[in-house]
Amino acid sequence: DSVVTHGAGWARINFNDKELNIVTLHTWPQRWAYGIPQEQRDSSKAVNGGDRYRRMEMEYICKETVGKSNGAAGEYWMMMGDFNSRSRVDNDQYGYAEDDPKFLVHDYIRANTPYMDVIKEKYPEEFKPTTGSKTSRIDYVYCTKPLYDRITYADVIWDDYTTPVRDPQKLSNFWRPSDHMPIIIDFDMK
Repeated sequence: DSVVTHGAGWARINFNDKELNIVTLHTWPQRWAYGIPQEQRDSSKAVNGGDRYRRMEMEYICKETVGKSNGAAGEYWMMMGDFNSRSRVDNDQYGYAEDDPKFLVHDYIRANTPYMDVIKEKYPEEFKPTTGSKTSRIDYVYCTKPLYDRITYADVIWDDYTTPVRDPQKLSNFWRPSDHMPIIIDFDMK
């Protein structure tokens, strides 16, 4: 059985006799697997249960969206959201072991879909964090090559408005305006 805990959606937009497929998602955020009772969470964390669960979510999402198209590599597809996982392409920042389960989600995408990581493709020598701590990138936008080729601008936006501010007394995990940075991508669809 597959459960996408926070959700995923797929929209098709028709324009100029073309179809744009947009997949949005938010995968499981915890270090333990979904559905694990409180008393078993530490043991689930010890075997990277959260990473393994997110990998299952990603396989389901990809198979039920881009995987349903026989010609997706030549079509306009975009997948974006809070993946709650790390990518191997950023490992120069993280320094994880090559077989670390934290890479399972993005390894699956790279091996099984025609998607390209927009930010890493546009900024191959830079690390562009997407969280308030500035230590991780867990938000991504992926596109197929035909859509990627129409990008005129792409970046993670850090400015006076978007820079997260945490509750100064740290009474909660509340950040304003968000604990995630916006990713802006402009396309020329003419």
